[in-house]
Amino acid sequence: MAPIQLKTSEPPTPINSKSTSPILTTTNPILQPNTPIDIPSSEIPIGEYLFHRILQANPKLKSIFEIPGDFNLNLLETSYSPSLASKGFKLINTCNELNGAYAADGYSKVIDGLSVFISTFGVGELSAINGISNAFSEYGPVLHIVGTTSIKQQIKESESNEIINTHHLVPKKNAFERPDHNVYKKMVTDISCVQETLDYDLDSNLIKIDKVLKTIIQERRPGYLFVPCDVPDLLVDSNKLYDIPFNVKSKYQGSEQSISLMNEISDLILNKLYESSNPSIYSDALTTRFGATNELNEFLNNLPNSVKLFTSSYSRNVDETKSNYVGVYGGNASSDQKTKNLFENSDFVLALGYWDGEMNTGSHSVNFDTAKNKCIIHPDYIQINNFITRVKQADGERLFTIGEFLQNLNSKLDISKIKLPTNIDHYKYQPKQVSSNELKLPYIPQSYLNDHFTKTLQEDDIFIVDTMSFAFGLSDISFPKNVKLITGMNYGSIGYALPATFGATVALNDLGTKQRIHLVQGDGGSQMTIQELGSFMRYSSILNIQPKIYLLNNDGYTIERKINGATRPYNDICGNWKWSKLLDVFGGKQGITHDSFILNNIKEFDEHFNDETNSNSDNKKLQFYEVIGGKFDVSYRVDNMMVKN
Repeated sequence: MAPIQLKTSEPPTPINSKSTSPILTTTNPILQPNTPIDIPSSEIPIGEYLFHRILQANPKLKSIFEIPGDFNLNLLETSYSPSLASKGFKLINTCNELNGAYAADGYSKVIDGLSVFISTFGVGELSAINGISNAFSEYGPVLHIVGTTSIKQQIKESESNEIINTHHLVPKKNAFERPDHNVYKKMVTDISCVQETLDYDLDSNLIKIDKVLKTIIQERRPGYLFVPCDVPDLLVDSNKLYDIPFNVKSKYQGSEQSISLMNEISDLILNKLYESSNPSIYSDALTTRFGATNELNEFLNNLPNSVKLFTSSYSRNVDETKSNYVGVYGGNASSDQKTKNLFENSDFVLALGYWDGEMNTGSHSVNFDTAKNKCIIHPDYIQINNFITRVKQADGERLFTIGEFLQNLNSKLDISKIKLPTNIDHYKYQPKQVSSNELKLPYIPQSYLNDHFTKTLQEDDIFIVDTMSFAFGLSDISFPKNVKLITGMNYGSIGYALPATFGATVALNDLGTKQRIHLVQGDGGSQMTIQELGSFMRYSSILNIQPKIYLLNNDGYTIERKINGATRPYNDICGNWKWSKLLDVFGGKQGITHDSFILNNIKEFDEHFNDETNSNSDNKKLQFYEVIGGKFDVSYRVDNMMVKN
C-alpha cells in the first residue's frame, strides 16, 4: 500500500490559551461586541486569521452559518475573539447541514457576495453537499469550510501497518486496506470551483486561503476549504492581514489587452444596434448573479424608448414600469404569444447575462437566430453572430468582468446614432385577470395569489419562491422596480427556499436595510426543511426584519401530479400537519415573535389583507400565512407546458 503523501514536519507551536470572549447560552446565542479592540494581537490562531480574511474579502458579511462537530470545534473556538466581536462578527447555527448550505446561498444572494458555511467531516459535509450543488448550479458564492481529521492522525496511520477505522470515515470495501481520509474530497470536484486543504505550512496556508476566497468571488460559485482539526490553533503573524492586501481582481483587469478588447467588442455591438430598425434587449439573470445590477440598470436607463426590453423567467431585473418594457421572453414559456413574436421578429438582439438553463428558456425554445444580428454577453464569453470571444482564459482568469463590460458599453453608447422614433407606444404584457369562475372556488387559486402579489409587492422587496407549481406562473405577476427574485428552479431541489429565506433574512439584518421579504413555499417542499422555522424563532431577538411566509397547502406534490400519477399515493404527503402551530412548537410565541393565520378561501384572504392593521403588519414579527390551495390547482401555464411537451 502506497503511503499517504503528507508533510511530516512537526506542527508550529499552537496557541497556549483559549480566547476570553464569552461562549453565550441559548438565551442570547450571538457573540456580542464587548470591546473596542479592532486590530488583532501580533500572533493569532490561523483560524482567527481565516475569519478576519473572510471579512476583508467581503466587508458586508457579518454572519457565518455553521453546525458544530468534533472535527471543527477548534476552528469555531477561534471565532470568539475580541477583535472579531468588535466588527459585529457572529456565528449562526442552523438546524442541519443541508439547511445551512441553503441558508448560506440565500445570504449570498441578498448580500451580493461571499457567504460561508462550516460543517464537520463526513457526516456534516455530505449532508450539505446537495445544498452546495444547488449553489453551484444557481451561481451562489458560498465557501464551505470542512473541519477534518488531524494531520497527525493521518500521518500516524500512513506510517503504520494497522487498519484504523475512525468515526465519520467510511471504511474501505477491502477490510485489509486503510480508510482514505480524502474520500469525501473527491466527491466535490465537479460541484465547486476550487478546493484547498490547510496543513502545517503556514505561509502556504495563507496563499491557499486567498486563492479559495478569490476564486469563489470571481466565479460566483462555491468552493471548499478543508481544515484539519489540529491546524486552527497554530499561530500566525496577524500583521500579514494588512501586509498582504486581499485582491480579488483578475491579473488581466485594467490591462491594455483587456481594455482594447472591450472597446473593440463594444463598438461592434453598438454599430449593429445603430444599424437596427427593430432592436431588442434581453436581460437575463447572470448579470444579477455576478453582481452587475448597478451597471445593468445604468445601461438600460440610458437606452431610448425605441429599444424594446425583455427579461427572462429567472431574472426579472428590468424596471417593468418603463414604457419600453414588453414582458418575459422564454420561447414557448414567454408571457404570451405577442411578447414572443415581438422578440423573435427583432432584427437585433442583445442578450445580457444569458443563462441557458432549461427552466429559464422554455425547455430550450428560446430562439435568438431569427435576428439578423445576435449578441450574447455571458461572464465567460461574448458571442456576436457566429463569432465567439472567450473572456475566461485557459488559466481560469477573466479578461474583464461582465460588470466592467457593461460599464464600457454604456460609456461608448451614443443614443443620437439610434435613428428610430422616440415616441413609440410599445405593447406591454398585462397579467390575466382572475376569472369569475376562479372567484367562486372553495379554496384560494394560484391565480389569485398572483393578483395579490402584483398589488402588494413594493419597490426593493425580496421575493423568494421555492421550486413548486406556483413558480411556473411568476410571469403573471407584475414586479415593481428593483424587486429581487430568488428561486432555485435551475437545480430544482424542493425545500430550498425556506432555509434560503432564513439566510436572506440574516443578510438583510446585517446590511441594516428596511427591505421586506416575501416567501412562497409549498407544503411538500416545506416538509423537507421545515425545522429551520426554529432558527427564525431562536434568533428573533436580533432579527429586526422578519419575512412574510406564504405556505401554500395544496395537500401534496402538485407539480408532480401534473406530470404523472395525479391520484397516486406517491404524490401525497401527510396532510394533517398543523402548520399554523409550528412556530409555537419551534420555540416562538404567537403575537410576540410571530403571527400565524389560516386563510381557507378568497373571502378570508381578502378580509385579512384588506384589514389595514394586517396589511401594514410589523416586519419585526414573522408573518405566517397558511394558504389553502386546490389539490390540482396550478397556473394555466403548467397545463400549457404539459401539452407542449
